[in-house]
Formats: sequence, C-alpha cells, structure tokens
Amino acid sequence: MKPTESSERVATGEDSQGLNELRKQFVRSSIKETAPLKDDSFRHRFQMRKELGRGAAGEVHLAYDTYLQREVALKLTRSGYLDNPQESIRNRKMWLNEMRLAGKLQHPFIVQIFEACSTDEFDYLVMEYVPGGTLKQFTSIDNLLPINKLIDILYKVCNALDYSHKMGILHRDIKPSNVLLGENNTVKVSDFGAAFLLNSDTTQVDMVGTLPFMPPEQFQQARPSMQSDVYAVGVMAYQLLTGQLPFTAKSYDEMIYQKLHEEALPLEKRRQDIPRALRFAVHRAMHKDREMRYNSWKAFCDDLAAALPSMAKVEEVQFDSAHFDVLRNLGFFEHFSDNEIWETVGISQWHESKAGEHIVRENEVGSSFYIMLNGEAAVTKNEMELTRMHSGSCFGEIAYLDEERHTRLATVKAITDIRLIKIEGESLQHASASLQASFAKAFLNLMISRIKDTDRRLLSILLAQPDEKTATSQTKTNS
Repeated sequence: MKPTESSERVATGEDSQGLNELRKQFVRSSIKETAPLKDDSFRHRFQMRKELGRGAAGEVHLAYDTYLQREVALKLTRSGYLDNPQESIRNRKMWLNEMRLAGKLQHPFIVQIFEACSTDEFDYLVMEYVPGGTLKQFTSIDNLLPINKLIDILYKVCNALDYSHKMGILHRDIKPSNVLLGENNTVKVSDFGAAFLLNSDTTQVDMVGTLPFMPPEQFQQARPSMQSDVYAVGVMAYQLLTGQLPFTAKSYDEMIYQKLHEEALPLEKRRQDIPRALRFAVHRAMHKDREMRYNSWKAFCDDLAAALPSMAKVEEVQFDSAHFDVLRNLGFFEHFSDNEIWETVGISQWHESKAGEHIVRENEVGSSFYIMLNGEAAVTKNEMELTRMHSGSCFGEIAYLDEERHTRLATVKAITDIRLIKIEGESLQHASASLQASFAKAFLNLMISRIKDTDRRLLSILLAQPDEKTATSQTKTNS
C-alpha cells in the first residue's frame, strides 16, 4: 500500500481525523469485514469469562463466542490507548499492524486472528484461544522447563518465524510472554503488533520491542532483519535455560551500553548441564555481531535438532521437532510444504519393527499406509519376492486408495530392524485439502516410478533371453 496524502498527514500527526479513517480502512480490509457494532451487540455476542492479561496496548479476555459456539481470546484496545497525544501515532500504527495481519498468517505455531472488528467505543481482535499460558511462567530459576522440552519449543518457534519471514514479516517482539502453550505440545507465537513488513511502502514504527530482547544494532539505527528475531529467540532461550537474562543492567542506558560493548555471561557459567550443541546454538543466535548469527532459520533449527540426541533420557522421548526434521529430509516429502509436514507429524504413528516381523500381509483388509524411515524390507506376493524397500519407501497406499475393498495386494516383511510411520486412512481423509492433495500427488509419482521400474526389469529380462533363431543356429552348429 503506497502512502496517500492523507496517510502522510497521519504519519506526521497532522490529521487525527485521517488517522481514524485509516484505522477504519484497515478494519474493512481485514479477514472479515465487520461494520461498527453497538456495545450491546458486542455484549450479546461474547460472554466474557475472565481476564487473561493486560498491557500498554489493551486487555485480553477469555470469552465465549455465542455466534460461532467456541471459546476465543478477545484483545480490546484500552480506553485512551489510541488517544494519548504523545504516543497516539506509534500506538495506532502498532494496533493497525495486528489488524491488517488478521487472517494472513496461517501456520500451526502462530496464533490465528479470526476477525478484526470495532464498536463505537473500541476496536478488538477475535483470536484463537490457547489455554496453557505463556512461557513467562518458566523464566524463574525454580520453575524451568526440562531441556529437551525447551528444545522442542524453540524449534517450533523458529519454524513459525521462518514462515512469517517468508511472508515478508518480522515479529520484532519475541519474548516468553509472547509465546503461548497449548495442548499436546502445541506452541503458538502471538502479538505481531510490533511487526516490520519487509515489502511495505508505508512508514513503520522504529524502536519497538522489549529492551532485553532487542538486538544491539537496533540502537545504531540499522534496518530490521531476520537476525533481529534470531537474536530475540537466543535471548529468550538463555532466559528459559537459566532463569536470568544475559545482561542484568539496572537502567535503560546501562543495558544499551552492555549490549553494544560487552559480552553476555556464557551459559555454562550459569548452568552446567546444558548440552554443548545447545550452548553453541544459543550463543550464536544472540551474538553481538549480527553477521555472526544464523542467516537462515533452517540452520538454527538444524543445530537445535542436533542438541536433542545429546540429551540423556531415562525413557525414549520423541518430540514433534525431531519428527519434523526426519520427514523433511525424506524424498517422499520433497514437495510438501512445512505446514503440511507439521500436519503429517500430527496424524502419524511412529513404529519400530524387528527383523523377520510381518508389517502387512497379503489379502488383509486395512486402509493405513506406511513410510519407511530406515532399514530394509521385502515385498512378496504368493511367497515370491517382488522387490526390496529402503528408507523413504512407501507401501500400503493401494489398499488406502481402493475405497471398495481396502485389501492388501502383497506382504511386507522386515529384513532388518526398521523404523516407519503409519498413517490411518481415515486420519488423512479428515486432514486439510492441501495435505490430501500433496499425498495424492506423491502416490501418483510413486506409481509412475514403479511402472517405469517394472518396464526396465521386463526389458532387461527380454534382452537377457537369446534370440530364438540364434539359439537354433547355435544348436545345429554344435550338432
């Protein structure tokens, strides 16, 4: 959106009426256009249950949406927040940031904004409700998360920020209180009010964020970059690992000086049991020189994943992030988006089979299919071996696609110990349309590959057989 004459006056604070008009324009362009409501209409729709939190921008409440029959989180502008003459321009821009992003960020680890609305008295956002609270509850030394669980959370946060960065959006206010925890290890990044839009022509707010998590270069007027969010994730990780911030200045100016001229106390000086790989990842992420930080979220994720195997566990614990990493590197999922792989992780069952174990048997009925992660398996029909399968191989998809009978056409037996994932046909049928389409395309490519392989085998067999005339001639000569 290019700045208009009206929006330029708004940016300089010359036209408060234009500012109100700009707010209304963004509300109208949000995910769901909603006319200004009377307060009684708002109260009729939402049953307020409890306050979840409040800050300078507004209040967040748990409410029940009687129209859509679900619990939601309502973020309301606080009275006077948008009218403060000293802060109004900055505050309005940050509020409009969240309103215009409504519905645009669709990711399993980002809080979804369903609607951006307004009443005669206030604006509000209708958001996904995440019941587990924020990471802030785990920033005290007596209530730290297990390291392996924290690695899983950090991995998901990085994945969410990788997605938003690809969408041209920098968060700029990553901190424990802006990361929510849901059920079943769900992680949700929230509050994009301070976001920087990389491809926007409009004037954007500078010097936003929370001081301990702001990168040093921000105080040198550097343009925000991906490394700004990387730094914030590093500081957040440091605090969640130790219960303390890397810099402990007592004043604003002192903290800026420390960030620009001093080094943070190494993690090992505060806690001895942090794996070396994790210490490396956190130290690199929050390096004072942004050129030394990660220049891709994938590299950051790879180093976090590398830290998981070094964790000593009493029992085997598998995390979504480790599962994602395994699937992302399989050829079968080459053309799946990250969102689709996360969805696949959610509907997959992870199994191990011992050598000699039958995984499926010919003529059995079943609609599940499997993808091998390692090892070797044999495919047989009528006790005759047809082929061998290895890491990345998929089987059982024919029974899934055969909606009339769901009958297995062959037997699959483990030759070595193998790991594999199992996906129930019904789970895939209830998955998103995009995931079903990606699996359908992968199955089609798999069938084409098998047909080509069969053609090559038949050709090699035919070429190996001697020509009938040549064989007869040779027989006569020998006679």
